[in-house]
Amino acid sequence: MKKIITISLAASIAMAGGFVSKHQSENVISVKEALKLNDDTKVVLEGKIKSHIKSDKYEFADKNGDVIVVEIGDKKWGNVTANEDTPLRIRGEVDKELTKMKIDVDSVEVVK
Repeated sequence: MKKIITISLAASIAMAGGFVSKHQSENVISVKEALKLNDDTKVVLEGKIKSHIKSDKYEFADKNGDVIVVEIGDKKWGNVTANEDTPLRIRGEVDKELTKMKIDVDSVEVVK
């Protein structure tokens, strides 16, 4: 009888829903993969800020050492404070121009 109740309860919870992360289906890709994508494609990258170029532009390197320019506005940093050793996850979109490419960052979080 306990098994039936437990199974019924589990089925009820599953059907009623529960916690679903808004980032559940996102896939982290490499910089090399991002460089092949079309303009305005949403991306999620993990890596570290390699250097500050100027203003809101930074060099971002993934675990493979591949580098891309990312644009992170002051408000997009949220409460994150980072240095060259801080592992980050950035969400944004590809911004392709005729001669250069960057990622316009929507959000930044520290990878734990």
